[in-house]
Amino acid sequence: MLGDLNHSEGVSVGDERAPAAVTDVGCEREINEDRYSVIDSSVGRLWTVCDGMGGVQGGELAAQLAVDAIRRALESQKFTDPTEALVTAVEEANRVIVLRRQNPAFSSMGTTIVAALIHGERVVIGHAGDSRAYLLRGSVMQQLTVDHTYVQELVEKGSISEEEAMHHPQAHVLTKCLGAETRVDISERSFWLWQADGEEDTLILCTDGLYSHVTNEQIAQIASTLSPQDACHRLTELAKSDGGFDNITVAILPLGGQLRDEQPPAGFSPVKKFSVKKDKLSTVSVLRHALLATLLAFVGAVVTALVVMVKISTE
Repeated sequence: MLGDLNHSEGVSVGDERAPAAVTDVGCEREINEDRYSVIDSSVGRLWTVCDGMGGVQGGELAAQLAVDAIRRALESQKFTDPTEALVTAVEEANRVIVLRRQNPAFSSMGTTIVAALIHGERVVIGHAGDSRAYLLRGSVMQQLTVDHTYVQELVEKGSISEEEAMHHPQAHVLTKCLGAETRVDISERSFWLWQADGEEDTLILCTDGLYSHVTNEQIAQIASTLSPQDACHRLTELAKSDGGFDNITVAILPLGGQLRDEQPPAGFSPVKKFSVKKDKLSTVSVLRHALLATLLAFVGAVVTALVVMVKISTE
């Protein structure tokens, strides 16, 4: 595990194309309620970005609880499927935050999350809230996630445009996040990494503190021309120069190929999506156990009857 990072910290590994991430408190906030983490597990490396909310220290606590709970879940269990691992870990994070909300001081806290689990040729992206994942190919950027917000619902209904949504007074009203409900149904998508026959793709994870100040065109231009580490710092400074009213977190992950949501590459053998737990019996097993129980009951009744008959005859 590479660890969890917060405050005004960043991480980068090795060469110019190594993945990197930065989080910054911004210009107006006193506390950084954003968190990101990098966790190695049995089903690959997980990058998470969280944006906490909920009053004084509530958001900071919610985001930290989320990354800690996800880490524990991935390290304490052996998974074979990355989708199952991601969903299970995020559900555990939600459970932990819901329990902490029983304290009146933290009754309104919660956190968004966007996460990418990279397992060989398989990439699973999950999110809840308005933290986003983008795919960058060359200088063209595509948003992979759909915000769980009130204004996004208005956009989908055709009531307002995407441009109007950015400046809507309720732009940051969430319809889903970790901690709001006892159960969370995150949105998740599976992709497969193919050998690139052109530009290699880059995955970008960020909170709204970045994209509220920096346009998609600016993000694409900077991330496609600078190293991930330099791009993270440049994007953070650009968001701050525009006001930086919120915490800012961005992770830039070169993928070494091209993402597709079609069939996997040749030779790829995906495991079953959700393996059956050991305590769940198959239909055949249930029938076998039922027949065995019936047979034993019959034998027991016969033995009892014989014993009674023998006893009567001896009397």
